[in-house]
Amino acid sequence: MTRKFTLFFVLLIVGLFLLISPSLSLSLWLSRSAIAAQATRPNIVLILTDDQDVASLPVMRHLMAYPGGSWVSFTNAFANTALCAPARSTLLTGQYAHHHGVLSNAPRHIAQLDSTNTLPVWLDAAGYRTAMLGKYGELGTSPQTGWDVWQVYTGPVDPLTTSAVSFIEDNEEPFFLYVSYHAPHMIARPPARYENVDVYVPPDPPNYLEANIADKPQWVRELGIPSQSTLNQWRIERLNAHRELLAIDDGVQAIVAALQAKGELDNTLIVFVSDNGFSWGSHRWFYKNCPYDECSRVPLLIRYPGRSGNRQERRFVSHVNLASTIAEYAGVTVGRPQDGASLLPLLRGTAVEWNEAVLQEKRASSSENAQYWGVRVPGWQYVAYDNGDRELYHVRADRFQKGNRAGRPAFAHRQAQLAALLDSLIR
Repeated sequence: MTRKFTLFFVLLIVGLFLLISPSLSLSLWLSRSAIAAQATRPNIVLILTDDQDVASLPVMRHLMAYPGGSWVSFTNAFANTALCAPARSTLLTGQYAHHHGVLSNAPRHIAQLDSTNTLPVWLDAAGYRTAMLGKYGELGTSPQTGWDVWQVYTGPVDPLTTSAVSFIEDNEEPFFLYVSYHAPHMIARPPARYENVDVYVPPDPPNYLEANIADKPQWVRELGIPSQSTLNQWRIERLNAHRELLAIDDGVQAIVAALQAKGELDNTLIVFVSDNGFSWGSHRWFYKNCPYDECSRVPLLIRYPGRSGNRQERRFVSHVNLASTIAEYAGVTVGRPQDGASLLPLLRGTAVEWNEAVLQEKRASSSENAQYWGVRVPGWQYVAYDNGDRELYHVRADRFQKGNRAGRPAFAHRQAQLAALLDSLIR
């Protein structure tokens, strides 16, 4: 090889390197930037309880002490449909039951949910590591689209807490952790350490085994009063449910501690919520899936990093707000039209206006006597049943919803207003 050719070859190699190296540098810079952005993306932990009513919250001493600070407690939070599968589908879609299609726990309704277009799918597509630990309930036990980790579990509380803590400790990517306790759903199973402890149970409310039900809808008028033996069994069940909540309370504390030890607590949005409430005999009803506050109000606490302190938020919100909240916080695009607005303005304290009208619905029942549409606003509730029954409660003056004012001339204007509002929400 001649000196001249060798020099030409060397110059060619150098020139090619100089030509390529800027693009290599840019590629490396973009790659490092992407890694840095991914590393700083916030985590989301959604802790879901099963059939927990608002009146039970005082039992949870750790949660109510707001571990780590920066908590917002929503004191007027509602399930739009107060039943497991419809409520959980709303949490995962941001849509009302009549939009996502899961009207009940029945297989024919559960089949209506498009599981390829839900919150975990949106987060997974954006690079989040998604984990479903615990109860997926009637929505299925087979692995669903969008979940990187799928561990169905409906046993006692403590092993699920251990799994959640292990996931946090072992994970290095931005994550969405869905911790779904099958508790305090009956039959409650408190761990041995709490089996016999004294625990707070609120006194019977004024609407317990309501005596005068003449103004109630037909489905309530058909309810009898259980035997004393049955009532005693319900009291034992409630006592055990509250004992089981002590274990969930330990679980919340353990999850917060794991995030703190990992250095991720202030980079994590924590949502604590129940799928629905539960009526322990109010209006003679022992179950969920009713329009009254015992069934429809739910605990909702959100730890929003960066807040200077803890506070209560009294404006009305519901399950339908949570998917859009999580998506906006994570910076991901939702895949469905959202029936609820993001709660971030309320969490940040920047909301000037807020729509407090909450839609309530039960669109599947063995009897039209119990199927309804309803609307809950500050101070009032209106419920329209498919059989023509109507309920109107001035909740500010009648907290326990004992006096039905529907059909009374003095309240005709208010009833008409709420009926029109309800129609607008259904659309």
